[in-house]
Amino acid sequence: MSGKEPAATPKRSKPRRTASPGARLAAAVEELQAALAAVEEAGPEPMDLLDQLRDPLEVIDNTATKMREMRLEAVVAAYPDRSVPVYRISDASGLAPALVTRYAKQAGLELRNRRASS
Repeated sequence: MSGKEPAATPKRSKPRRTASPGARLAAAVEELQAALAAVEEAGPEPMDLLDQLRDPLEVIDNTATKMREMRLEAVVAAYPDRSVPVYRISDASGLAPALVTRYAKQAGLELRNRRASS
């Protein structure tokens, strides 16, 4: 050692990583579950409970419907790609393979794994 201190390297600020949309959805679900638990713990009267749940349920129902529509669109978009097996689409979507195939059939796509009739 020559007695010289190594030159201080300037600290770089880490780029802020924004949460992925999926992570944001998961966090929102956790927050919603915590809020629901708080309402439940408060033990409101039945009519108060109905009032407290009405507007959030409307938003949740609309959001769930939109999420299901998005899932259907994604399944139909992924299905024609033969490099993606039906079981992977099934696992990723949380749908049974038969339902994945039904969605494809409803969309008018050529079905996979069909035996040629003789």
